[in-house]
Amino acid sequence: MLEQKQNRYILPDRIGDRNMIEKKDIAKRIRQKMKPENHQFVSKNLAITEQVYSLLKEKGWSQKEFANRLGKHDSEVSRWLSGLHNLTLESIVKMEVVLGAEIIVTPNEFCRATPVLSC
Repeated sequence: MLEQKQNRYILPDRIGDRNMIEKKDIAKRIRQKMKPENHQFVSKNLAITEQVYSLLKEKGWSQKEFANRLGKHDSEVSRWLSGLHNLTLESIVKMEVVLGAEIIVTPNEFCRATPVLSC
């Protein structure tokens, strides 16, 4: 059984002794075991979610209002914005259209949009 005490988890071992393990140690172990493509997936997905929330804040929209404008249930949009949902390009484009802004910009698109920079 897992018990939490002051930012530490106490995990009983096989013979009943309890070992203290810092949360950061657990997270570190998980990251070390994670495949690079899974780490990149989570990272990009969280970046997309962060961009959507930034645009919602800019527009003054709640997540519920955003869901209504998308014609979706709030629970579905909540899953989309969890940072772990496997978003499709179609759902990202729907969000871009409703928000009236880009969520994903490729490096080539960025260079075309900002000709001052040498890409």
